[in-house]
Amino acid sequence: MDRLDAMRVILAVVDAGSLSAGSRVLSSPLASVSRKVAELERHLGTNLLVRTSRKIQLTDAGRDYVESARRIIADLEETERRASGEYQTPRGDQFRAKPLRAAIADALITAARRSNI
Repeated sequence: MDRLDAMRVILAVVDAGSLSAGSRVLSSPLASVSRKVAELERHLGTNLLVRTSRKIQLTDAGRDYVESARRIIADLEETERRASGEYQTPRGDQFRAKPLRAAIADALITAARRSNI
């Protein structure tokens, strides 16, 4: 079982509010989503969700797991952004905006200096 994939699946299900809505968000068959959640619960040895015909509810263990999974996924995404160089020094020309009043004042000073020379 791919635990990161399982985390993403359980988060999608919880965020969407149901297994079927989660499967639509993931563009994955309902049976696959349901199986992955069941495999995760089996792996952990506890139920994460209480399933009813209309919705799901998190168990206490499910709330703890989802909270941790969100942090783990966020940390992983941050690590991947750093590794891919997303936070590197910007490349290319950089321009610094100056407030309009300062730009006008600089232009007037420059013009006055030119006229006095």
